Amino acid sequence: MNKKSWREDLFAGSELEVLELVCERLKFEVIEEILEGGSAARVWLANDSAGDRFAVKIVVATPGVVDGHDIDSFRLKVTQIDSIRTKAPKLGETYLPILYNVEGENWACQITPYFESTDQAAPLRQPGGEDVFFRNYARFVDDLLVKGYGVETAAPPPDYLERIVIGRFLRRIPMLESAFPEALAADNMVINGHFCIAPKILLPHLLRQTAHPDMSPVRLGLCAHGDANTRNVLCGIETEFRLIDPRGSTEFWDPVYDLAKSLFCLTVWDPALRLGFNICSSARGETPDYAVSFQRPLYAGYKRAIEEFLPFLAQQAGVQEMMQGDACWKSRLLLTHDLHVLAEAPCRLSDRKPKFGADGALSTPEDLALGFYLLGTLFINELARQLESGDELDAVRHLSFIGL
Repeated sequence: MNKKSWREDLFAGSELEVLELVCERLKFEVIEEILEGGSAARVWLANDSAGDRFAVKIVVATPGVVDGHDIDSFRLKVTQIDSIRTKAPKLGETYLPILYNVEGENWACQITPYFESTDQAAPLRQPGGEDVFFRNYARFVDDLLVKGYGVETAAPPPDYLERIVIGRFLRRIPMLESAFPEALAADNMVINGHFCIAPKILLPHLLRQTAHPDMSPVRLGLCAHGDANTRNVLCGIETEFRLIDPRGSTEFWDPVYDLAKSLFCLTVWDPALRLGFNICSSARGETPDYAVSFQRPLYAGYKRAIEEFLPFLAQQAGVQEMMQGDACWKSRLLLTHDLHVLAEAPCRLSDRKPKFGADGALSTPEDLALGFYLLGTLFINELARQLESGDELDAVRHLSFIGL
């Protein structure tokens, strides 16, 4: 289905101005705002005179937004999907088509059909849903890797880990320093009883100590998504799924990045957005002391899926094919997972859509950002301790030590 693209002569002061303009042009009626998701975009459900329903997604350029949430990345999503449809047509069929792509001077709007669905992790919030989750995930990961990443590969640049995985968070530190000057100024802190080195100090050390060839990917693939969080994979009837909101990149990419994103959604991202954080702070002398937890215990299904995630991946034919000769892909997945947790902290400051905790109270962007920063700091410190021991990484220990 060919998309319709055009430009509008409007300098928007808000997403609502764009929504009004676009819906008037298309004769859409707005039904409600869709608050799911974790990006800076705002999304509305709308229908036309025939009763067909659409998702209307809008981004207005805003200062201080992290890379990946900015308007340039949003505009590049169209280019990326077009590239996937051309180079990986079987995977391209699973992307919801962008029917309308409308742009103004400081904004962009993309409209897709509305797909009746649940998020990828929904079965895990129901008793005994692990089998359904892994059955659906098996098909997803096979399509993503074999029909997507695997159709075109390239050798990675020598700085891939530094630039894409670790550097992604380091570039975002100034945004966190503005929001949490005291927490970010500390070189050391205690979190949930564990002594931790601040990521700004620890991560450059990790680069010097662990970014050797066998920690880097053996090969990169076509960027088949790049932001495959569990809310960007829409599960319909039985195992049918649709993909939305890729990263907005046509670079070659490490498939482990997306696999680690799925794991990150189960450990921290999705529970935090649904449950909220409890955060308490004090001080031990000059060392900040934090206690952080979810407002309610992590869903039992998520816990079981986290425990089984890496063994499950290792059994998948698509994973085995893409990771052939890549002896340290599991270690890199844990490293990437931990950096996803850290890098999400500034992302929370970019997202102004309301989020409510388990107690029904508003979870502020600042509370969510600090929670991600603290848990990410815990994770990366535990990983560093394992790496320094020289032993093979213990994934079960790493993913369970903070008691999520």
